[in-house]
Amino acid sequence: MLRSQYQLSLLGPFRLSAPGGERVGISSKKGMALIAMLATARDGERTRAWLQDRLWGSRQTQEAQGSLRRELLNLRKRLNHADNPLLVCEREVIRLQLDRIDIDARPSRSAPADAASGDFLEGLDIPGEAGFEEWLREQRHDRASLFKKRAARTASGNGTALRDPSPAAAATPKQGTAPAESLRGTFKDRPALAVLSFENFTGDAANDYISEGISEDLIDRLSCLRWLPVIARSSSFGFAGQDDRKGISQQLDARYLLDGRLRRFGGKFMLHISLTDATSNLTLWSQRLGLPSPCGFEHIEQVVAELVAALDSRIDHAEQLRARNGRRDSLDVNDLIWRGRWHLNRFSRDDAEKARRLFAEALVLDPESSEALIQHTFYLSWSIWTGRLPASKIQEMRRTAQRAILADCNDGRGHMLAGMAEMWLRRTGTAEDMLRRAIDLNPSLALAHAELGSCLILSGRPKEALAPLEMTLRLSPNDLHIFYPIGELAIAHCMCREWPQAIGFADRALMRRPGYWYACMIKVTALFEQGDIAAAKQAFAEMMIAKPDFSRSYIEWLPFTERTWTDYFANTMAAVARLVSGAPVNQFDPV
Repeated sequence: MLRSQYQLSLLGPFRLSAPGGERVGISSKKGMALIAMLATARDGERTRAWLQDRLWGSRQTQEAQGSLRRELLNLRKRLNHADNPLLVCEREVIRLQLDRIDIDARPSRSAPADAASGDFLEGLDIPGEAGFEEWLREQRHDRASLFKKRAARTASGNGTALRDPSPAAAATPKQGTAPAESLRGTFKDRPALAVLSFENFTGDAANDYISEGISEDLIDRLSCLRWLPVIARSSSFGFAGQDDRKGISQQLDARYLLDGRLRRFGGKFMLHISLTDATSNLTLWSQRLGLPSPCGFEHIEQVVAELVAALDSRIDHAEQLRARNGRRDSLDVNDLIWRGRWHLNRFSRDDAEKARRLFAEALVLDPESSEALIQHTFYLSWSIWTGRLPASKIQEMRRTAQRAILADCNDGRGHMLAGMAEMWLRRTGTAEDMLRRAIDLNPSLALAHAELGSCLILSGRPKEALAPLEMTLRLSPNDLHIFYPIGELAIAHCMCREWPQAIGFADRALMRRPGYWYACMIKVTALFEQGDIAAAKQAFAEMMIAKPDFSRSYIEWLPFTERTWTDYFANTMAAVARLVSGAPVNQFDPV
């Protein structure tokens, strides 16, 4: 029997379930906080100004207003259906329809004594927003006091002594307590990144919102990279303008430091970004980015998305090299994972097998490590794609990805890998949902955009695939795997009968990955359809030299939902094979 009410859990981790029992995914921390703030209000109402002050108080008024509007738009898409909206947005007031929600943090007077004993919004923090932290402390204190009173009433009836078991009471520091002098040792052997407050060198304080907005949004977005701890704004921004990189690193326990400087040149802004490895004091990466003047929030969002993708790739590569050069007899779980990633990115069967063994060792040491599970799933995806393995192996990949999601449901990579498995099993509807969920969790996850494009292609929607594939190129233009989304762009244009574009992208993919049979197949097909038979024959001959065992079975494995596309590419390759003297035509006969 279906429930008639939504179920909202605020005692413990945030969770919202629809009347049918399915979970309502809220990926944004500020979205969760906003719902909690409305749910704990007397009538479910808060003013826009109150919400802006608590959730975006560190930003200028105009920016805070825009951020609240965007958050409300996202929430309304998830909460409001038909003619009975759960979230009502008026000019001055935001209201949650409390009569349609059962909320565990609003227990009745008759509730048992332990009803309020959970840690309110467990694990939820919003770095840099003092208004939210103050509200959260008040909520936890009030609930801890309520629990103590109820426990006291129960104890007085039983004659037992009272102790305060509230996690909130133990976690809340006494007023006036100074923060720890450093975070040294917090992350053990895991790499951490500190984003220092970006400096405004334009000479105009009115531009602070650009430099500060980018650095603050970077911290928010980087928190989506579950493998990389990011130091909170309240800690890292205190070192703005200081040059002692080693000292800052030791104080914050951060291996990597990111700083930025905003300058003005003529009619536009220029942002200079530097990523430093504090252990060696070497600059790993620097970039200059142009910004228009005036600079709107949409421009900041685009820059932040691209920077997160670039930092993900650069720090990932640096950690792979660090683990690769470490001593083999002293490897812990993290070292095993990073070393395995280095081998997996070598794109050879021998290295892939070494990666498999390293990930297996990591899982023996920590069977529930979300990172080890994710990397082992990456290995499975590589072996499935390159070996065109059967459905049983894809189902193993799906199970491993599901374990990774259970280990960390907020890591977009787990959802992406599960979506890939669903896609290869020809369940493109479920795959698309999983991939979009991955992007919701981490908008800068370039590979998730690429896989979404591939999913749309396989379901026969090549036009729709262009946007996510182009987004992949913007987010991660120098990624080791960039040949893959470029090849997907080639097939999308080929399916749209746009032959010059298909040939161009196929050539670009082959520049990055010579002998990539998928791009070769698209190039041969597009040249043949364009009527350039001589060039098609030459491209086919070059492909067979690079991949002499290429046959129809490669194409048959491609999980198009409509077999007509599989037959189209296979028959075209067979037609070209018949035109090439000495070509193994029988390799392209129907199985």
